[in-house]
Amino acid sequence: MKFEKIQPGMTLYDVHSTRMGNTTQSTIGVWHVHVFSVDAESRTAVVSWNGNPRQTYYERNLTKLRASEPLLIKSGWSKRLATRAEIKAAKEAATRKEPA
Repeated sequence: MKFEKIQPGMTLYDVHSTRMGNTTQSTIGVWHVHVFSVDAESRTAVVSWNGNPRQTYYERNLTKLRASEPLLIKSGWSKRLATRAEIKAAKEAATRKEPA
């Protein structure tokens, strides 16, 4: 996500691979990042990651975050990110369920 689009009050999403306990298996984790303030001059923002105390994130960390929550597909014990086809099918299924 571009730094210029980040505004106070936004909720962004941190998505990365994480280990499943004391094993070699990994899964995809999604954490909420709430933006409290943005300083365009120093290219930083004060954020709270997953409800933890506020901390300063620099532009490099902020550009790795996502604006919308990703669709995860359960695969055995772990989860993975959905493919474009799976995202399209999920959106079509959601529009079919809504009454007109």
